[in-house]
Amino acid sequence: MRVASVVFAVSAALFSAAAAPAPPAAAAQPPMGQFDGAFYTCDQSQAFQVSYDSKTPKAVTLTTSNNNRQYHLKRVAGAGGAQFSDGAVNVSVSGDGANVQGTEIKLTDCKLKNTT
Repeated sequence: MRVASVVFAVSAALFSAAAAPAPPAAAAQPPMGQFDGAFYTCDQSQAFQVSYDSKTPKAVTLTTSNNNRQYHLKRVAGAGGAQFSDGAVNVSVSGDGANVQGTEIKLTDCKLKNTT
């Protein structure tokens, strides 16, 4: 009788583990160095730096080559890569590239230069 209850308990545990939904996929993490930041160069001799609030960022400070203009952005849901926005300015970082929209100066074809 004792063996039967142990077998039943183990079977029930295995069944419930198999039936449990898989945890959601981890959010994509942007490239960053030991100081939680990265530097990008863009077309037309423009550039920007991204400073993350942590290794799993929820917010960033985007500093552009336009007189060190800063934008404070929060993480937003999006397809592919890490995305941040303040409603007007949007940054999407994926691999060695970044897509920036809404800044005073145009930042196009941006590539990771280094991590800080």
